[in-house]
Order: sequence, then structure tokens, then C-alpha cells
Amino acid sequence: MSQKSSAPKDYLALAIKLILFLSIINAIHSQLWHIMSTNIFLLILMFIPQISKKYQLKIPIEFEWILLAFVILTFFLGELSGKIVPIFFGIATGMIGFMILLILYSSNQIKKNYFLIILFSFNFSVAIGFAIELAKYYLKLILGHELSAGIYSFTMTNMTYVIIGALISSTAGYIYMKNKLEILNIIVNKFKRTNPKLFVKTDSPEEILDLIKKGENEKTEFKSTLRVNLHTNELDRRLEFSVLKTITAFLNSNGGTLLIGVSNKGQIIGIERDRFEDNDKFNLHLMNLIKGKIGKKYLAFIDLEQILIEEKTILKIDCRRSDQQVFLRPTPQEEEFYIRAGPSTIQISGSELIGYVGQRFRKDD
Repeated sequence: MSQKSSAPKDYLALAIKLILFLSIINAIHSQLWHIMSTNIFLLILMFIPQISKKYQLKIPIEFEWILLAFVILTFFLGELSGKIVPIFFGIATGMIGFMILLILYSSNQIKKNYFLIILFSFNFSVAIGFAIELAKYYLKLILGHELSAGIYSFTMTNMTYVIIGALISSTAGYIYMKNKLEILNIIVNKFKRTNPKLFVKTDSPEEILDLIKKGENEKTEFKSTLRVNLHTNELDRRLEFSVLKTITAFLNSNGGTLLIGVSNKGQIIGIERDRFEDNDKFNLHLMNLIKGKIGKKYLAFIDLEQILIEEKTILKIDCRRSDQQVFLRPTPQEEEFYIRAGPSTIQISGSELIGYVGQRFRKDD
């Protein structure tokens, strides 16, 4: 993204930080401790992208607009803020806990366990809530505010609302994981697209074998080799073109996974049969093919991973849905367009191509 195009987002983030800071000062002056504590937490979140240089964490701009609207709304809530703010806090921290586990699962650092992921999400929210309550207590001591007998009742009431928010967030997270709850699906996918490096998954051999057992379908295809014809044991450039057609079709459709080194019957062949000097040379050759025949800019939608199974290496190619039409160029003068239709890759052209592109890549998609 260019510096010019990122400027509005930078100004928005700066405006939110300033408003949060002013809101915190106002909350302390007015002794609105629930608003103060929530806004301190939100302000810390806003600075995480600058602190977390290693992962280059980014907050989607839509989230920042929602956050800005919420902060401004708290100025007009009056007595309702005592209920709405802690509930929002519980939902927000629960979602953060859910995202943390989702990132760990996506990068294969934990095994999928719906109950533990949701339990962590809930407990993370409650733990942060109690930490905030402790911070509020000691801040009052430092500022010399009177600690009345009702502070215990107020804290428990506040935490009850946080728990309600945490339950809402955890329930929504569980429904998402089981049935892909649409609104949460949009939020998660937006965060994934903004932070693709956080969700790079390293698959285990067992997961790949499970994928192979399911067979080929609209989003999965197998190729025995990249360039060696197993019948003639000679190099066959048509095989390379077949691989590129599948990748192009996945990009133009809803994404998918291509396994090279696996026969269409699910037998592990291994990319060693392609007779490259080493597996890195295999990857480099394929990347050069993609750059030359599909386009360098589409590499951002493609992830390569080599996996050792049965002492043979297979290449897993994950293709994400492209946001613009992708053409395969057999020669510099030719362009071909491919899509997935069930377990097959098909070429379309003419009016069929115009209709597909108009529907699949329309502006509001």
C-alpha cells in the first residue's frame, strides 16, 4: 500500500488514540472508573501494532471505525454506561482471546479443541476484567479517593456484566467454529486478510493424509508430478501447464488446495520423481512458472509448503480466492481463463467469460 493511500488510516488511528486519551482523563475526573478502565485497555490495544514489529500486526480499518463510534457513544450513555461498557468489554476481550487461540491453531501450535478454545476465550475475558478491577482499586488508593463499603458490590456488579459479555463472545465463537456464523465469519476473515502472516499454517502429515482420503473435489486436486511423465519417464511441459491451469482456476473460483506428489487415486508419489537437484530448486522452478505464466502479483494469494510423508515429499499449494480475474498466458500473445466446476478445471471464454467475470468480480463483492 502506498504512503498516500495509508494516510487516512493513520489519521484515523491517531484520532482514536487522542479521543481515548481525553476520555480517560474525563473519566478519572468524573470518577467513571468503568469507562476509564475500558478506554485504557482499548488504548493499549491501539498501540499493539507499533509494539509488535515481529508479526506486523494490523488492525482492520473497519474495526477502528467501530471503536471510534463506541468511544464517542460512551459520552452520551449516562447511567447506561455502567452496564453497556462492561458488557462491551467482556465481548471485546473474549473476542481477543478467541483470536489468540485461532492464530495458534492456524499456525499449528495447538490442536483443535472447540471446548478448550472457547474456555480460554471466556477465562481470558474474565481474567482481564479482574485485572482491570484490581488496577482501578490501586489507582483509587494512589489518588486518595475514599473507598466506601459499596466498592465490593460495585466490583461484583461490574464483573457480572463482563461475564455476560464474555459468555456472548464465547458462544458466538463456538457457533462460528461449528457452523461458521456469518457475521463472525466476516470479522475473522477480515482480520485474516489484514494479517495473513499470523495465519500461516504448518500442516502435519496426519492432516494431509486425512485430506487425501477425502479425495478430489471443487477445492482439492492431486497431481502426481510437476514435469515428469510417469509413463514415459521424460519431461513433459504439458504437465506444468496442467498445474498452472489448476492454480489459475482456484484463484478465479473460491480458492483451493493442490497437492503435487499425490496421484489421483491418493497414492503418495513424492516430488522427488521430478528429478530436481533438491526440493528448494523444485519450489523455485514452480514460482518462476507462476510469475511468468500467471503473474508475479498473484503470488500473494498462493502459499507453498513441503511436507514429508512416508519418506516422500509432497508439495501443498494453498490458493486463496483472488480479488480480480486471473488469466493464464501459454504464450505472451495468448490469455486463457479457467475456473473450477466440481472436481474439474474448465476453460471458459466469450460471453460465458464476460458473464462469469461480471458476477464473480463485481465491485460490491
